[in-house]
Amino acid sequence: MKRVLIIGNSGSGKTWLSKKLSEGLNYKIIHFDEHFWEPGGFNKKRERSIVLKEIEKLSQEESWIMEGVFGDLAEVALANATSLIFLDKQWTECEQALLNRGSKSSFQLDKETAEKNFNELLVWAKAYYKRESKTSLLWHKQLFDSFLGDKAILKNRQEMTELLNNITNKQN
Repeated sequence: MKRVLIIGNSGSGKTWLSKKLSEGLNYKIIHFDEHFWEPGGFNKKRERSIVLKEIEKLSQEESWIMEGVFGDLAEVALANATSLIFLDKQWTECEQALLNRGSKSSFQLDKETAEKNFNELLVWAKAYYKRESKTSLLWHKQLFDSFLGDKAILKNRQEMTELLNNITNKQN
């Protein structure tokens, strides 16, 4: 596990798992959201070609953990990934995680817009299971099926914890 890519729906636990893996492996984390969106919120996308170039360059580093829902970015990173983890969780679990997390409005410049964006995120994340774009369950499954390296599908927090325990035991 030198270059680990984690994909899944919003609220599936990608960020949580990447932090835990980073603690055990001491790899830097690359969050697609931090490259996809302009600073100050989640309401203005950065130039796509610039983001793709950044992810391509970062994916060439010796070790990393990348995570996100954006399939086009995952596709770029996958070319250099050694491991793929697909968080294939039910909507009810993702929705609850998003509601528990909240809008993160305190981290954004415009709190009113942050709340509006959060409500839009809930609608968008629920559509993950029916969409056919590169931010969909369908696309993530296709990425998973085509990847030839080490890979795992995790369907709940227990499976995520078991994976972390296995990795930690291998490191010791």
